Amino acid sequence: MATYGETFHQLRVGKGLTLKELADEQASVSFLSKFEQGQSKISVDRLMHLLKKMNVTADEYFFLQHDRYLNSPMPVEWREMGAANALTDLTNIFLISSGLAIRHQWKKLYARLDVLKENAKKSPTVNNVLGYDYGRMMLANHTGKSIEHSSDYAVKYLKQIDDWGIYEILVLESFLTAMPLADVELFTNIAERKLTANESIMYVAGMHRGFLVSSFSYFMSLDQFALANETLSKMKALHKKRDGRDLTANFAMTILWCEGWLKYRVDNKALGKSKMNDATTMMRLCKEDHMFRIYDDFTAEIVSAPNDHDFHYGTVIS
Repeated sequence: MATYGETFHQLRVGKGLTLKELADEQASVSFLSKFEQGQSKISVDRLMHLLKKMNVTADEYFFLQHDRYLNSPMPVEWREMGAANALTDLTNIFLISSGLAIRHQWKKLYARLDVLKENAKKSPTVNNVLGYDYGRMMLANHTGKSIEHSSDYAVKYLKQIDDWGIYEILVLESFLTAMPLADVELFTNIAERKLTANESIMYVAGMHRGFLVSSFSYFMSLDQFALANETLSKMKALHKKRDGRDLTANFAMTILWCEGWLKYRVDNKALGKSKMNDATTMMRLCKEDHMFRIYDDFTAEIVSAPNDHDFHYGTVIS
């Protein structure tokens, strides 16, 4: 296992920084050199100061430190010190790749993948590695190649983190389509428990519902109707928990539509189609035009095909 100094050295070199460029009044060149060589220890405050200067989060540093040691615990104190911009950075990385895929700009996405690969190789932080894997997943969807291994690093990361937050929910939602069934079931339960217990995260728009809709759709696409039904129950429970304290009308319409989809696939096509149509009618009457277009198209796809195994559940919204 690498020492803390060796991991720090790898990140510093990956960022293209010299010891002189990184040194300041809190850490001299001599001190940094000794720390990287394992000849000197470092305080938490000083390490956090240096990581911030390199634009590296505590999460990224410690995940890299334990990258090949899946069962190594991550101390709670490190989990609470992540830089606030980590979530924004990862979101931007994902949005650029997905935007190119949505617009079918495959040549640009191939070129972007080369850049993401080089970034991950040069500076293997969590954001860089996940960004590269996400780009690979977008291209795999386009070419019809297997995407199962593109989620390996994401699965490894999520299994190592105990204190889930918004960052982890984003990782789950983004890679869910490529994850094995057992992992999706595990992570859905973890995320639901964490968000139910964390009121501050619950108030973040969509975080108390979006991942459950995605998980529900994932289970439906694999004919895992019992798991889909369990997830639908979680959706209803979370919606009830909000009890009017935020605007959840969209979520209520989504739940109704999902009920119809499950009913249509399991035992009553007529009733299922009726529920889906009721939901889309409500979306239209509420002037939720974007939702209406998406779910109306989804309804048409479902009722016109013998099965929805190829249904693109990754685009379901709430």
